[in-house]
Amino acid sequence: MTQGYGPEHGQQPQWGQASPAPAVPGGYPGAAGSAGSGAGPQFGPGDGVNWRRVKLIGLLLLGGTVLVLLLRLGINLATFIAAEDLAASATGDDVGTVGMGSGLVSIVLYILNFVVGLALFVLGIVAAVMGRGRARVGGIVVAAAIPVSVALYWIVTIVMAVILVSTGAADGETGAITSTGYRITSGVNALHALVIVALLGLGAFFVHSTASKKLSA
Repeated sequence: MTQGYGPEHGQQPQWGQASPAPAVPGGYPGAAGSAGSGAGPQFGPGDGVNWRRVKLIGLLLLGGTVLVLLLRLGINLATFIAAEDLAASATGDDVGTVGMGSGLVSIVLYILNFVVGLALFVLGIVAAVMGRGRARVGGIVVAAAIPVSVALYWIVTIVMAVILVSTGAADGETGAITSTGYRITSGVNALHALVIVALLGLGAFFVHSTASKKLSA
């Protein structure tokens, strides 16, 4: 008589026989219902963003924004302090020590401002490409603020030249500007710097805060 090999006869499964799969909620191992309660947070569907890197970029953007604020205010402060010497140099008079020192400081600050602005422009583009949602919007705002700042600078310069000439604070023929004209110009440029820094700060905040929320989710 042939003896069966099923579990009802007390026999163990033989080599080559498939063992029955254990019952798992959801119907098969790895199904949605089989995940343990301790599973960590996962990325959303289609979200392949390296949010740690985006957060680092946001932090660099915030730091760069503060640096731009200090540089631009430093440039305008140097112009305000040396207004008398700058006005004297425009009329051909000798420039004092204060004027020469502020001129050198302004040149250095302008170079640093250009380098930092270029770095912010590149980082803004990277954030816009890598990020999603508000992080992408923030990167676009930062990248767009740099060329907007340049265009706004020339617009303000032309408008201020017309105003200074019409009010007598500048000579329309020689282009010489009085000390009062230099002080007014430095104040207007400081306001321009604050507007641009506000845009940069808003964009940088969007990038950094969005990445922080994604990492803490």
